[in-house]
Amino acid sequence: MVFNNRIKEVQKIVYEGSKVFLDSIAGFLGYPDVPGMPIFPLDLKAREELTGQDLLPKHITDIPPNQVQRPETLTEALFGTFPYTMPVEKHFYQHKAEGYYNFYVENYRNMYFLPDWLSGYIQIHFNTTVDHSNLELCRDVFFYVVLLYGAIVSLRTMLFWMLAINPYTYPWVFAVDFVDWIYDGLAGILPCFVGIDLVPTFLAMLIGKIADSANHLVFTMPFLPSEGNKVKMLIDGELKDVVQSHYLPY
Repeated sequence: MVFNNRIKEVQKIVYEGSKVFLDSIAGFLGYPDVPGMPIFPLDLKAREELTGQDLLPKHITDIPPNQVQRPETLTEALFGTFPYTMPVEKHFYQHKAEGYYNFYVENYRNMYFLPDWLSGYIQIHFNTTVDHSNLELCRDVFFYVVLLYGAIVSLRTMLFWMLAINPYTYPWVFAVDFVDWIYDGLAGILPCFVGIDLVPTFLAMLIGKIADSANHLVFTMPFLPSEGNKVKMLIDGELKDVVQSHYLPY
């Protein structure tokens, strides 16, 4: 009986001490004058602006080796097809009232556009209008450069496990020169976990994300990105969210 009373006394002391400690921390966060968790606004338009972006579909892309292989030559059949970009498809159409350079793209939550100032600068100073194949070529080149650098990073990572190869001899030293400066910069930020260096894993994820992001960039020439209207269209019998650029550019 005495022992049970002592346990209750200790429980009370721990409870009161914890309450004082937690109340003191909560006081810095505004307790007890806390309105609670935010709620969705009652206004339907405001609620749609708040949650509409999250409800959009996601633009799904693949990077090697998960891309669909469509070999056309014997070399491609033996070694695989060359990697290719999978950008958001633009659909052009003509209309008597809206003009000849109208287009729309399906609205995805993970696609993005150039800033208005950069898009306008490219259109004015580089005479880029409806035909922006040069920009698409630059995007493809950037995509291939990132994949090439990713292959070099993978080679440098494999050299850590090949003890018979001295990475500081030719030609392996080129991979060291290209990659080790990033390793050294991230070594002080990402700690080792149970003896495993996380820098190669983080760098591979970052390169994959950058390469994948090149597929989600949409060029809106001859319009500015802000001139696009988010509307719904009936496409192939299905109502879809699209970004429509029509009429004459401002």
